[in-house]
Amino acid sequence: MKIIFCKPFRRVVAVSLFILLAGAMKALPAEEASPATHPTSAWIVSPLFGVAANENLKNGQTDMSPESGLFVMYASPRFVLNNTTFFTDVNQSEVWGNISSVSLYGDPKANLTWYLGGSYVWHQIQTRTVKVTISEPLGKVGVVWRIRPIHLSITPYVGYAPETVTTQFPPAWGLKADRDRSDIAVYGISAYWHWRMLGADAKYYLSNDLDHGTLNSTFRVWATAMFNKRVGVLGRFEYTEQNTSKDTSVMFGPVFVF
Repeated sequence: MKIIFCKPFRRVVAVSLFILLAGAMKALPAEEASPATHPTSAWIVSPLFGVAANENLKNGQTDMSPESGLFVMYASPRFVLNNTTFFTDVNQSEVWGNISSVSLYGDPKANLTWYLGGSYVWHQIQTRTVKVTISEPLGKVGVVWRIRPIHLSITPYVGYAPETVTTQFPPAWGLKADRDRSDIAVYGISAYWHWRMLGADAKYYLSNDLDHGTLNSTFRVWATAMFNKRVGVLGRFEYTEQNTSKDTSVMFGPVFVF
C-alpha cells in the first residue's frame, strides 16, 4: 500500500505519528476507549487544527489542505458520549463531517466485560458540480479485556450500519437526487493504554459493503499529554482507504478538562 503525497506531508505524518504514540491523557477521547480511569464524570473539549490529504484513485489526483475540527466528550466510569466535527477543502471539494458516538460498558472493575456502542456519521462533500451526503447510523457490540499490569485494554467488536449516500445535481441538469442505500458490516478492534498523565488509543476497523462487495479500512489514533488535571495537548491521526480514494488526516490542539 503506497500513498503518493508530497515530501512535506510525509514529514508531517511521520512527526505526528511519533508524537501520537508518545502519549495521551487518562481521559482519552476515543469511541471505544474504556472509561474505567474516570472515577467521576468529566467534560473534555479540544479545538483541533492540522492538515488533510486526499488521493483520488480514479484520476490519480492528490491534494493537501488545512483542516480544522472540534472534539467534545462527556465521560463517566461506565458511559462515554462524544462528538467530533471537522472541515477541510481538499481536491476541489469542500468536506464537512460530524461523528457522534455513545458507549456503554459493563463492570469497570472487571478484567473482562461487555461493551455496547452506537454512532452516527454524517459527511457532506460539495464539488464543483454535485453535492454528496453520506449518512450512517451504526450499532456495535463487543467485549473489553483489561490487562491491568501494563495499563492496557483491548476491545474487539462487530457492528451493522445502514448507509445512505445521496447525490444532488445542479438544477440546470434537470436530474432528481440519487439515493443509494447499502448494508454495512463492521469488524473492528481498539487498544487503549494509559499511564499517569499519558495514554493512547489506536483503532482499526473494516467496513464491508454487503450490497456492492467493497471493503474499506480505517486506522485512527487519538493521543493526549496532560500538563495538569485541567489542561493538555491532543493529537489525532486517521488514515482511510476506500475503493475510490485514500484519505489522511493529522490534527492537534489544546485539550481542556472540566
